[in-house]
Amino acid sequence: MSATHNDHISKVALVGATGTLGSEILSALLAHPSPQYQITVITRSDSPGLTSNPRINVKTGSYNDHAFLVSALTGQDVLVITLGFSICDQVQPLIIRAACEAKVPYILPCEFGSDTSNPRLISAIPVHSSKVDARKLVEELGTSIDGTRTSAWIGIINNAWFDWSLAGGWFGIDIKSRKVTLLDGDGDSNGIKTYTSTIHMSGLTVARLLALPLAVTGKNPNVTSNDPKLQRTLASFANKMVYVANFQLSQVGMFQAVQRATHTTDADWDISHVPLIQYIRDGSTRLEQGDITGIMNLVYGNLFVNGVADAYYPNGSLEEVELDNALLGLGGCEDLDEVTSRVVKKVTAGG
Repeated sequence: MSATHNDHISKVALVGATGTLGSEILSALLAHPSPQYQITVITRSDSPGLTSNPRINVKTGSYNDHAFLVSALTGQDVLVITLGFSICDQVQPLIIRAACEAKVPYILPCEFGSDTSNPRLISAIPVHSSKVDARKLVEELGTSIDGTRTSAWIGIINNAWFDWSLAGGWFGIDIKSRKVTLLDGDGDSNGIKTYTSTIHMSGLTVARLLALPLAVTGKNPNVTSNDPKLQRTLASFANKMVYVANFQLSQVGMFQAVQRATHTTDADWDISHVPLIQYIRDGSTRLEQGDITGIMNLVYGNLFVNGVADAYYPNGSLEEVELDNALLGLGGCEDLDEVTSRVVKKVTAGG
């Protein structure tokens, strides 16, 4: 399996470029100094705002049109898929099949969340099994009869987006109404710290990952250190996860950050408590009754369950994996209080 250039990839196809994450990835790719990526945006509808940039080529067609997808993906070094939750399960397999037929060397599927290589996570949140299926599909279709690998997946794992989740109240903190529901776990109440990332960091992760050299003789442009641990090729991540995070916080730590941003104390808030186990069970019950919003209880409740989604446990390991932040030059790329203040201003302004 090889890309079209000797030193690094340059041709990136992006599905979902106008979405919350896709637009951030597109901006990061365009802003990256070297290599300068040539981007093909694959979309179902016209996107006039994208055509003004000479480095963006827009291909418009149906995701159900296999021939269109294969044509659009032929010659691409990388495909990045960022589809919305509501359509990802149905559409992503169609795109992956076309990408493998076009022999796109690297496919970044719809991961961008918790570590779905951890079977404990899949057991707790069964809906995430579709992400496992997507990776298996790449492994199956991206391998020739003779065993040669023509396509591989790379999963970006960043856990919950801190800024998006905080603004939406998904951490149990309603900024506008000044209400907070704290999830009480076993033992040390609210003590479990979970990894979170910002949408901006997720975009940077893609741009910097794809800048890694293709050959072992190449230099990692994201770092100045010659530490061998920080000198890896893009190919070394084939069929593997990339793990990043901005912050490691308990729910109480998140609440305290909001209090700092709003210059408030506990007396200014309506504070209630719910057992974590009950919160998760309520989500399962709602799902069984056909209420799809119950998935949010499962996703966010399990962020505070040790060994499930609080950190990253590759392939079910009991030990947390080391983050790839340093490899990608992402250390300290955003400040907790600055991000929280930005979210508070957006929410209180009604944005």
